[in-house]
Amino acid sequence: MESLKSKLVKFMTGRYGADQLYYAMLVLVVGLILVNMLVDSVILMGVSNAILLLLIFRSFSRNISKRRVENDKFLKIWNPIKREVKLLFRRFKEIGVHRYRKCPSCKKMLRLPIKRGKHMVKCPTCQEKFEVRVIV
Repeated sequence: MESLKSKLVKFMTGRYGADQLYYAMLVLVVGLILVNMLVDSVILMGVSNAILLLLIFRSFSRNISKRRVENDKFLKIWNPIKREVKLLFRRFKEIGVHRYRKCPSCKKMLRLPIKRGKHMVKCPTCQEKFEVRVIV
C-alpha cells in the first residue's frame, strides 16, 4: 500500500500548487476570519469563504500558464509595496545612524551618514550633485 505522501505527490502532478498569490490570499483569509470572530458578519464570512474556494481552485488547477499570469500580475502590484515597507522598517531601524534622501534627478533613495548641517552629495547612480540638509 502506498503511503499518503506518495499518493498526494501523484495527485498534485500536473497541477499548479502554491505561489505568492496563494500565500497572500491565505493570509487574507485568516485575517478575515479573525476579524469575523470579533464582528460576526455573514458578509465577511461569505467573502472569506469565496476567497478560500478561489485559493483551492487555483492550487488544484491544471491551467498552469493562466495561473502563472495571475501570479505575475499580483507580483507587479505587490513587489513595489513590499519594497516600500521594507525601506520604511529599515529607515526606522537605522534612525540613529543614517538618514535617507531622494536624489532630485533620478529619484533613487540614498542612505547617508548623519552629519549635521548642509552637505554636497553626489548620487552614485546619475552622478548628480545636490545639497542635503540634516537637522537631527
